[in-house]
Amino acid sequence: MARARRSLTAALAAALLAAIPAAPAWALRALHVDALSMRADRAQVAVGEAFHLAIHVHVREKLSTLDELVLPDVGTMQTLGDERHVSVSPSGTDVVETLTLEPTQSGTFTFAGAYLDAIDARTGKPSRFSANSVRVVVAQPAPRLGEALWSAVRLLITVLLWALVVAAAIAAVILLIRFRRRPRPIADVAPPVVPAPRPAPRSPRDAVAEALRAYRDSPANGSLLRLRGALFAAAGASEGATLSDALARTNDAALRDALVAAEHTAFGPSHIRDASSDALIRTTEGWLR
Repeated sequence: MARARRSLTAALAAALLAAIPAAPAWALRALHVDALSMRADRAQVAVGEAFHLAIHVHVREKLSTLDELVLPDVGTMQTLGDERHVSVSPSGTDVVETLTLEPTQSGTFTFAGAYLDAIDARTGKPSRFSANSVRVVVAQPAPRLGEALWSAVRLLITVLLWALVVAAAIAAVILLIRFRRRPRPIADVAPPVVPAPRPAPRSPRDAVAEALRAYRDSPANGSLLRLRGALFAAAGASEGATLSDALARTNDAALRDALVAAEHTAFGPSHIRDASSDALIRTTEGWLR
């Protein structure tokens, strides 16, 4: 019932936004839009399984906000979170907005690209800059056993465990009786067994260093996500946390730089992937020193 109310509210909000006329050309800002892309962290999910939809924008101007960015319509999907991160560098401004979505029904969903309206600073004309569309396939969750069947399975497991306990007890009694009947040979006292030292616990830095080596050897998407997850864990953020959650948990400047570089490499546009990857390796090595 709560989901139905939220879906109705989202539909009404979308209708109201559609009824608002576009801003006149004189009200638009002049921007150099170098990149506008959109991607999902997973192309296949199940109903009720959350995933992230990230939108990245790069403009040459140095801005504190980018209110012109219009997010895509997520339809029947439940919005669990919406985080926008703005970073300014000598090359301009990068805006990364991450939506955490939870599908409520199965099927193939295509999200229209996010867009923004601005005066194209190259031509001086009003323009609409649009991101690519994203396609996500949602499957039904695996069927669960009925309560009656599950109770029968638990009962069977319990009976088997008790049978093993009884059999082990009977075997122990038989061995004890045979041991007492046999004469005990006189044997030399064996030296005490010195337990082997326990290996040192694996630290978060060890996990980051191992993931960084794997990413250098093969900078594929899997090793990138592993390195990103190890950096988030080093910052004290749990699996599935957003970048702001990880940044809020650490005051280590070197680690914060590595976290931002990992986010840009994972969700940034393809044409800056090499530069972002180099920055990720460099900042991670700097934190490990």
